[in-house]
Amino acid sequence: MGTLERLLADHSTLLLDVMGVLINKNGAIEHAPQFVDYLNRRDKQYFVLTNICGDTEIGIYDRLLRNGIPLVSPERVISAGSLVQAYMRDHVPKGATVAFIGPQTCRAVLETGSHHIVSCGETELFDVLALLDDEGFPFRETLEAALTIYLRCFRNGGQLPLMLLANSDRAYPRNSDNYAFGSGIFVTMLDEALKKLLGRSPDVLSFGKPSDRMFAEAKRRSGDSSLMMIGDQLATDILGANNFGITSALVLTGLNSRQHITKDASAPNYVIDNLYIARM
Repeated sequence: MGTLERLLADHSTLLLDVMGVLINKNGAIEHAPQFVDYLNRRDKQYFVLTNICGDTEIGIYDRLLRNGIPLVSPERVISAGSLVQAYMRDHVPKGATVAFIGPQTCRAVLETGSHHIVSCGETELFDVLALLDDEGFPFRETLEAALTIYLRCFRNGGQLPLMLLANSDRAYPRNSDNYAFGSGIFVTMLDEALKKLLGRSPDVLSFGKPSDRMFAEAKRRSGDSSLMMIGDQLATDILGANNFGITSALVLTGLNSRQHITKDASAPNYVIDNLYIARM
């Protein structure tokens, strides 16, 4: 029995990252469709956990199906965007204006039926700012609009609106040679500017990996504590799983390799080459 087969036997619920584990920019990753089919045929409980915020869980499910990943239902998808939406539904007063930073598709991600959802450049004031994605909008103009509105809100009411951060990455690798700013850098920029101008910082809540919130939601949906996370990124998938106290396995089909592993909190419990199982 190989490492992956043994890990499946030892854990009753499997958690899978999306990008770098199941799909990449070219489509399905080798062995991933067969692996998910293997889980389905054996009625193995699993969920996919993703920091993707520019689409709904149904949209992410459809994207996986189009790429040949046979998820059994949208309920198997847990996204950072959906966790932000759930927090809004439970904790943000009805009628509040929630502005978002991200592409226009984020509007549907946040829609609750009880809040006024606007992009950051469409409003003079907001009650909450949701930072969802790092693409699909004019970077400098949007951040300057957000800063201006924060100052306006403080002048009008003496309070700084809450920030809901879907993905805390400040920078991330697009591939082995190219890097990009992540939406977490927006918090850093706004926080530094507001401290300089007002001597105050807004409250920030984080939702995506490595935050505990995503793993806690997986535990809630599964009703299980025997969880294992398979991911390709040490700083999000593996660190988050380790901090939450569940088994972590780094798969070498995505961004990180064995050479990236260090003896710190992001070190995986296991390393696997791919999702191939001989008896699939």
